[in-house]
Amino acid sequence: MKKQIDLTKGNIAKGILLFGLPLFFGSLFQQLYGTADVIFVSRILGKNAAAAVGASSILVTCLIGLFTGISVGTGVVVANGFGSKNEVRMKKAMQSAVLIGLAGGILLMAAGLIFSEKILLWMHTPEGIMANALIYIRIYFAAIPMMILYNICAGILRAIGNVRLPFWVLAGGGVLNVMIDAIFLKYLHLGIAGAAFATLISQGVTAVVLLVFIIRNEKIFAIRLAIDWEIIGSILKIGIPSGIQSVLLTLSNLVVQYHINKLGEDSIAAFTIYFKAENVIYMPILAFGQVMLTFTGQNIGAFNMQRVKKGVVQCNLLSAAVTICLAGLFTVFPSFLLEIFSKEKEINKLVLEIIQITFPCYFIYSIMEVTSSAVRGMGKALPSLVIMLLALCGSRILLIQWVTQYWNSVRAVAVVYPVTWLIAAICFLGYYHYCSIYVCND
Repeated sequence: MKKQIDLTKGNIAKGILLFGLPLFFGSLFQQLYGTADVIFVSRILGKNAAAAVGASSILVTCLIGLFTGISVGTGVVVANGFGSKNEVRMKKAMQSAVLIGLAGGILLMAAGLIFSEKILLWMHTPEGIMANALIYIRIYFAAIPMMILYNICAGILRAIGNVRLPFWVLAGGGVLNVMIDAIFLKYLHLGIAGAAFATLISQGVTAVVLLVFIIRNEKIFAIRLAIDWEIIGSILKIGIPSGIQSVLLTLSNLVVQYHINKLGEDSIAAFTIYFKAENVIYMPILAFGQVMLTFTGQNIGAFNMQRVKKGVVQCNLLSAAVTICLAGLFTVFPSFLLEIFSKEKEINKLVLEIIQITFPCYFIYSIMEVTSSAVRGMGKALPSLVIMLLALCGSRILLIQWVTQYWNSVRAVAVVYPVTWLIAAICFLGYYHYCSIYVCND
């Protein structure tokens, strides 16, 4: 237990930062998988290949999101067990999640390989990048079982307060991904397939390392291997709505991608680069959200709702402060960030237009992320799904359809994001206020 952080006791802000920093740096290395692909692909293979990566990657994110929800459900159930000191329930939850993740990942991989071309056609992927996009996405689908397994294993370790191992494994995986990208693209000239294979190999290594550690150290198969339907039900009660929530969010982004694709290859490449550049701000927000999920899960398990309330306030303040600082820095001085990804002036000009609209509003997204994580950590995954469906996804789809009728440009698409963040943030704050009172009296 030495490497575990118990969020049910001690200074709240200190616990959030100690838990969150490894998550942030771990996410930083995780982003190397996709970012290295974009950098190597755009610089070595050109903007056509970079656009192909962008047009296909959002689809992969959508499908992975469904089973990533299982890792959220696992994390909450395991964190509850950790908070209540119920080790048997913890191990059963770990065991069940690994088995569900492997089976689901294989099914999802098969479905993706079969239907990927039809989905790319439905998304109106330009003919000039269709062949490369199809190659990239099919290889990516082969990596899905390992991606899902990694997310579940990392979720298990976070739930019991172990954030160091996932960080070091991700660091190694990120370095490995960059090395393989360089070898496959620059020296072996494997084209866009090389970028996808680099991701497949590095994700596979990280997933196997975490799984072996959990089996050896947490002894999850030391107890009798059996299906515990009650625990699986608890995981799925949170995991399925969380997974659907992730899918719906990405589906709304698929609709946005549809409108981006109609703007041409330069706009597709610009948004591909922007979605990678924004990770500089998004990663700290994601880390704070993950902290809040575990913090809430552990303290709900320990029946300490008052500590949850204090944690939500402090985590929101910390997350918003970090977001405002980073967004302000890169809005005022964007050139360094942009030149990492592309040297093409026309593309970077379009990316800058997007940044100037979205970055100043990113603190709103941080409030939405932290508060929604607290709601899910309380076990209220279905209401969270409804809010996400109506307030974020629904409004995003309606707004993009309306705006692009009168203002069909990258700026029009960019405006949609901060407006829908604000709508969703207000709804989550309102529901959290109600939910915190309800849980206190439950």
